[in-house]
Amino acid sequence: MNRFSVFLCLALSIAAVKATEHTTCFNFFMKKDGCVHSSAANSTRCQAPPKDDPAPVQQNAKRSEPHRVDRRYNSQKPVFPIGSGTGNCGLYDSAKELGVCLWSGAEQTNPTVQTAGWVNSLKTSNCGKRIYIHRTGKPDTVQYAKLVDGCSFNTTVLDIGCTQIGLSIQLFKKFNPSEKEQTDQLLYGGLTWDFDNLHGQSTQQAPV
Repeated sequence: MNRFSVFLCLALSIAAVKATEHTTCFNFFMKKDGCVHSSAANSTRCQAPPKDDPAPVQQNAKRSEPHRVDRRYNSQKPVFPIGSGTGNCGLYDSAKELGVCLWSGAEQTNPTVQTAGWVNSLKTSNCGKRIYIHRTGKPDTVQYAKLVDGCSFNTTVLDIGCTQIGLSIQLFKKFNPSEKEQTDQLLYGGLTWDFDNLHGQSTQQAPV
């Protein structure tokens, strides 16, 4: 084996070691459903059926009426606003930014890259990615925001943590909270959300 061949083999070995390490939530849905909605790879991305929806992202529609796609994640607990500060993805201003927090994983005391839910302080690959979100059953309330932090949501249950979401104060206001929701500082009725790459049109927004 010549020197070039040795170098090539070494480079390929290093590349394999550095292959994408997916988050706990990504792996959870791969095992549970056999695919992940909005995944970057066609081989792992769930195929979503089209339905009526005034989604602002352009899609290749075969008919003239508005198009919609089923979004994967529905929050299972009332959704709260998050405060400003330096989080898993850096400094953010909750009162001014349209941002969300996603589950940081079951291990809150000694987190590692391997214990990240969708994100944590050591696994930041999903930081800054664009999230599509609306009130469940009301796609006309759609908003887009970026992932700015991780939250524990006081749960260690994968099925709950991986589908839960928190909102920046500015995003919370965008959903026109009722008087009770304002008082309680909670949005009721659920939020439906996903990483904004459902059809593979924006792979840079895909989850890992």
